[in-house]
Amino acid sequence: MSLKSAVGGAFGYLLLLAALGAAVWGVWVVGLTLSNGATAGRLMAILSSFGTAATFGFFGYFVRKVVAGQILPIDVDKSVAYRAGR
Repeated sequence: MSLKSAVGGAFGYLLLLAALGAAVWGVWVVGLTLSNGATAGRLMAILSSFGTAATFGFFGYFVRKVVAGQILPIDVDKSVAYRAGR
């Protein structure tokens, strides 16, 4: 395993962990809102936490896939459509 894949994999896992933390925090704020009532700050915290969780989750997943080499490169020179079917 190269240093690049080790660091990239660790960074991907770190982003996924941050996404999990944001999602757990969002669920906690939803529970707090349901028990104590909605305020503008709580609603903003809910939206921010789930947006952060989605963004970090997708980015962490993508980083891990890139490091593992499972993302196909876009190479128009070898594409059948680029060569007009030849």
